[in-house]
Amino acid sequence: MARRLPLSKLHISKRLKWARNHMPYGDKWMAVLFSDDKKWNLDGPNGNIKYWHDLRKEPRSFFSRQSGGGSVMVWSAFGFNGQVGLTFLGGRQNSPKYTEKLENHLMPFAENIGGRNWEYQHDNLPIHTSNATKIYLNSKNVTVLEWPPMSPDLNQIENVWDIVSRKVYGN
Repeated sequence: MARRLPLSKLHISKRLKWARNHMPYGDKWMAVLFSDDKKWNLDGPNGNIKYWHDLRKEPRSFFSRQSGGGSVMVWSAFGFNGQVGLTFLGGRQNSPKYTEKLENHLMPFAENIGGRNWEYQHDNLPIHTSNATKIYLNSKNVTVLEWPPMSPDLNQIENVWDIVSRKVYGN
């Protein structure tokens, strides 16, 4: 079974409230830019190996390097009117690197697809909710879509990452 974090009653309540508040969004969803980053381990998936284990047989295993096989991390965003190309990320991410990524990749794309008439979605990672990031986004007059806690499954870009992950880890 895949590991996951448990949802508390508060998480469930906030997610439900968010969904009810956004049900009447209608055509406004077409102006939302969904974003996320994704890390792929070069020596195989991280903890999502699934198989049926016959208890009468020895469990199967897979090999990985002792120090790991390295990884690649990317970021992208997309909306109804197009997508930002993959941006490869180097090293640990922090607020200054995140705002630089937004300045160099998101802002030019967003201005080309509709000027200021869009909302930006990112999750609740600390680098996304930091004061530095909030100040940067406010200075650019970017409206950020409120996002409930523990809700990666609500982000449309997760479907893209799933498709790409199947290709990356296919063999």
